[in-house]
Amino acid sequence: MTELDVIKDRIEGTIWGACCGSALGGSCIGLNHKEILATAGVSVLRDFVPGLSRSQLPEHPPGAILADAQMGLALAETLLAGKGTLSVSALRQRFAALLECDDFNNAGPGPLCLASLRRLVDDAELSDDEFESTHVSGAARAFPIGCLPDSKAGSNGNSSSASSDIVTGRTAIAVKQAMLSQKDKSVAAASAVIADIIHHFIKGERLDDEASVRTFVKREFELAQSIEPKFADFWDDVAPDLDYNMPARELPYSLVNVQSNVNECVPTAVGIFLIFRHDPDEAICAAARGGGDTDTAALIVGALSGAYHGAKRLPQRWREKVSHADRIQSVAQGLADLW
Repeated sequence: MTELDVIKDRIEGTIWGACCGSALGGSCIGLNHKEILATAGVSVLRDFVPGLSRSQLPEHPPGAILADAQMGLALAETLLAGKGTLSVSALRQRFAALLECDDFNNAGPGPLCLASLRRLVDDAELSDDEFESTHVSGAARAFPIGCLPDSKAGSNGNSSSASSDIVTGRTAIAVKQAMLSQKDKSVAAASAVIADIIHHFIKGERLDDEASVRTFVKREFELAQSIEPKFADFWDDVAPDLDYNMPARELPYSLVNVQSNVNECVPTAVGIFLIFRHDPDEAICAAARGGGDTDTAALIVGALSGAYHGAKRLPQRWREKVSHADRIQSVAQGLADLW
């Protein structure tokens, strides 16, 4: 494979990994880690299953992607239409269509996500409510932004055009799209961090030892601090008690039962990826059975794992059964073609 082929495989891995993680974790949202293991067992969540009883989505069809993934695909399609730039007005139109779509509304967006999305669509004043303003959805949907090439994003990914409607650059796009729906800049910082990690993985960054992991954490800490020091403080505690040298056998207590607050969900998801980073399907499955906001955690871990390993390392059985497969492939191919 040429270098470009490898990059394109990692871009495909990002989009497929995020969507497969969303579908896998969608079966057990709201259950805690012990409840998931007692109900389904560790081995069951290696494949798509219907919503577990007493989960938030007991009618979840096996393989159906959830709201965060659908928002990410809509964001990706907006970026593709803009040839790697973000049109705010076009994003509002796509998200307005989501709000009218039964498939999206049945995909578990939740009241906090819906409220913030409605504010984005209506260009309304953003809420000061802590739960809404720090909800992770504004960051989780940012995974396609990391797939933009340097030629479109700039070397630092932090520029914008003269037009207030058009935004260019990975960091600028990540921050802007988050702050259209949520007031707390922790969501913007988390969005930028997710996009930056994915881009570095697509370009070939390897985390082969503890020193490289520490360098990785420090780099993203500095990016987060430049946007919102509060999120950087949470990021700085990414899995401090974990052994990065040895592959994990099970989830440690510090990484289970993740909540939807961005300051908890994103660092926890990254911690899960780091300790399972050598095995993409194990990483995604671990996030899915972790408890709490399982679809979002598994989406983030899936995007990171796919970007790190490439689509060829993801289980083919997932790709064959996940919903919206044609749309996922179209988005992945379109982002790859930008390179």
